[in-house]
Amino acid sequence: MITRHHVALTILCTLILCSALVPSYPVLILVICAGTCTGAILPDVQMKKPNGFRTMTIAWMISRFTSIIVTPLLCRLYQILGWQTCDPWDKRLTHSAPGILFLWGVLAAFLLVPAFMITGSTGLYLPAAFLCGAILGMALHLVEDMCTRKGITPFFPFSATRVSGSIRPCDITDRRIAQFHFYHYSVAGIILGFQYLESWQGIASVPLCIFGIGSCMGMMIWSSDVSISRENPEDPVPEIHPPTLSDPFVVQWRASHLSPGLMMGVYYFSKNEQ
Repeated sequence: MITRHHVALTILCTLILCSALVPSYPVLILVICAGTCTGAILPDVQMKKPNGFRTMTIAWMISRFTSIIVTPLLCRLYQILGWQTCDPWDKRLTHSAPGILFLWGVLAAFLLVPAFMITGSTGLYLPAAFLCGAILGMALHLVEDMCTRKGITPFFPFSATRVSGSIRPCDITDRRIAQFHFYHYSVAGIILGFQYLESWQGIASVPLCIFGIGSCMGMMIWSSDVSISRENPEDPVPEIHPPTLSDPFVVQWRASHLSPGLMMGVYYFSKNEQ
């Protein structure tokens, strides 16, 4: 997915989680959300520099931490371990579980070591919160890219298994990403509403929040036709034609695929079909 989709979806999931864990600490919520946004951007080593200074320029500058510092170190580590020589610009390096763990470890060293040297253990509170948000953002980044046609290689370079879906993020006729945003906003709004009305607070709201995040991720994976293959990630991605469902409420979009019409209770009708 593109950067704005990553940032929006991860922030919504973070707000759902923070509403249960730290509802009374707005500063801490802001720090965690900042870490989540950073974590959602860091894996994209191939991000292109925008023309001029725009909002995307900030995201590009954040991703340079990965491309300049992290991926060269990771490639060197894999060479020492005897796995293979890899390209530091290969996005599979940071779109895998080992990659994001290594990336998070380097980021933690850059944040925690100076904070400890300057302030001691009392100054690690906010950096630790930022790092918690960062690992959440990286994990959500992988789940979101799992739904795209390019997919991810979750255990690269130790396994060539690829997990991919059927979404093209830049295809404006594909309404599924808009559905993801709507569903995430709805779940976050419902849970935050419960918190505001004091219907669910403290430890009692944790199962509800976990269920909310799980339903958001599950809906994304289910509606993206995610599959597992052992194909070479460099091979062209084949066309995916989902089977026609027998649901009488199936609605056809202008895109070249079908989607269950009952999903989320939201339907998108083309003006030409009315």
